[in-house]
Amino acid sequence: MKIYFKNLIIMVLLLICQLSLGVIFPNLYLVPDFILIFIVLKAIFNGSKQAMIYGFSGGILQDAFLGTFIGIFTPVKTAVAFLSGLLSGRFFPENLLIPPLGVFLATIVHQFLYILLKENYLFNINILVVFRELILPMAALNALLTFAFYLLYIFLGRRNINWID
Repeated sequence: MKIYFKNLIIMVLLLICQLSLGVIFPNLYLVPDFILIFIVLKAIFNGSKQAMIYGFSGGILQDAFLGTFIGIFTPVKTAVAFLSGLLSGRFFPENLLIPPLGVFLATIVHQFLYILLKENYLFNINILVVFRELILPMAALNALLTFAFYLLYIFLGRRNINWID
């Protein structure tokens, strides 16, 4: 139970950082989804069951903090956590390409599920333009950040720092 509480605090801090980026830099075109990165990394390391718990709670946090359309991030993040958890146990944890590639694909799936559930977006946007100009750059940004976070995770893990679980 202690580990879930610690990870919930981490998700709250990540969400505050994510929301702060938009406030500090109002002209920022892309804002990375730190919660999604955290959930996918947890899914790759710990499997689908635990990641779905984090996806559900991260989705509720994001719904509560954003307050625009309650309930859309919860099923999307939970589904992405489940799909990302399918990568767990199939690769070596030291493989540097799997987490960024997983986050890249998870971001694409996340954004498409979000568009499908947000009905006023579904019929009013050109999917190909949004994919080319928003989803792919966001997926690349999230993957690049994941690569940096994963290198930090491996570096701290090899030093036997016990707070990274």
